Order: sequence, then C-alpha cells, then structure tokens
Amino acid sequence: MVKNHLQNLLNLAQKEISKGNLPSYIPLLAQVDPQAIAIAICQINSSGQLDMTSEGAPSLTFPLMSVIKPFLLLYLLETQNINEVFGLVDRQATSATFNAIPEGKPPNPMINSGAIALSSQLPSCENLQIWLNQKSGANLHLDREMLDSVRSVANRRNLAIASQLQSLEIITNPNHALNVYEEICCLRGNVQDLVKIGTLLVNTNINTNKSPNIEIVLEIMTQCGMYGASAEFAQDIGLPSKSSVSGALLSIIPNRAAIACYSPALDAIGNSVAGIFLLKNIKSYLL
Repeated sequence: MVKNHLQNLLNLAQKEISKGNLPSYIPLLAQVDPQAIAIAICQINSSGQLDMTSEGAPSLTFPLMSVIKPFLLLYLLETQNINEVFGLVDRQATSATFNAIPEGKPPNPMINSGAIALSSQLPSCENLQIWLNQKSGANLHLDREMLDSVRSVANRRNLAIASQLQSLEIITNPNHALNVYEEICCLRGNVQDLVKIGTLLVNTNINTNKSPNIEIVLEIMTQCGMYGASAEFAQDIGLPSKSSVSGALLSIIPNRAAIACYSPALDAIGNSVAGIFLLKNIKSYLL
C-alpha cells in the first residue's frame, strides 16, 4: 500500500527542497516556511468509493493560485455552453510564458491570459468557491491577506494582460475579470481540500459528474498544466497535472486517484521541486 511508503518518500522529497527557491514577486509567498511539505491522496477502493491518505503537514493551508485554473474551466464547461467557453480561449499547448501578453485569443486556460478571459464569465469568486466546496466537501475560503499582497505588487503584468484582452474584444470589463481572477487564485485550503476538489476530475461512484467535460479538462492539464515544463512532464510522468507558484501541485490518475502535494520551494520554471519528486516516485505505487 502506498500509505506505508509515504513518510519515507516525504523524507526523501524534503532533501530536494534545497534545489528550489521561494518566489519573490508576491511578498507573502516569499515569507512562508520553505521546509513545509504535505501530501494527500484519494484512491478509489474496491467499492468505487474514495479513500484518503495524507502525510506531512496536511492541515497546513496555502493559496491555490494557478492550481485553481482547471476548476475554473470545469465549472464554466458545466454551467455554460462549450462553444461560449472556447470562444474566449483556445485549447492548445504553447511555448509562451504563463504570463505572456496575448496577441490574439489565449491559447489555453492554464496560462494567465486564458484564465483571466474565463474569469470574466464569473459574477464573483463566490460562485466558483461555493460550487467547489459543495461538490467536493472541501473548505476553501478567500485569503484576503494574500489577495492584498498580490495587489500590492507594482506594475502588475496581469493588468496589462486584462487590458490587452479588452483591446482584442475578448472581454469587456478588464477590472472585473482581473478582480475575479485574483480572488479565485487566493482561495485557500490544505492538501486535503485540494485533493477533494481533485476528485471532481476522477470518475467514481460518488462523483455524479461523469460528463465529457472531465476528459476535456484532463487533456488540457496534460498538455499545458506545468508551465514551460509541460511537454517534458507529460513525456516523463504522463499524468494530467497543474502546478502553482504557491507550491501546490495536483495530479490525476484518470478513474483511479487524485494526488495533491504542497511544498513551496520552486524550480526555475515555477514548479514545486519536492512535489515533482513525489509524483515521480509515488506514481508506480498507484498504477
């Protein structure tokens, strides 16, 4: 059983942390404990139900940041017409950086321009927050202190992205789109909350949402979920995954399990060093 190996894997992963660094451009993210580490796994048991295992510091909370993006997409696909959603954003991999200013329709929902475009469709952050908590049993809440920290950064790149999306006539209200995007990125939870919302992308007997939208989201995560390392990650590990600048990392084994990791030290691309180590080493126990 994977539970018997988790603590040993966490000990090994913690030795990898020194290879990464905390992000410096959001003040509060630069102040967290770089040694913090946690993992939670939800697996389907023989009855088709989900069993959760966690190790490390599973009660430690963090802002989801970009790991929220697959769920923004899932929510809109479930509540809007698919053509309306992909009228705002494409579903293609890109070599552009995650915060590139788009020259046309954003290539996918996993980069900032795509997520900001999709955020324009939410009346407020609460719509997504309530939906996720009710669907999964998670307890996500808006971290207003982190939100203030995000908004304290001068010359925000995302402001330029939102303005460009307006000039391209993709969105009409850049202030609203950006405000909602920043708020959903500052939804806060722990690895258990993250793995719970991750189960919305795992088909089980308790997941009544067995729509084709799940496969769409997983495909885009596989192609685009790990920033500039997405292609290499897909080849090496091959699991639909999404990382974030907070150190959160979510991976899905389709129809089998969800894996949520947290370790805030990042590699040069922006992915959790320890999180990637854990996924590489835990995958064989779950497949």
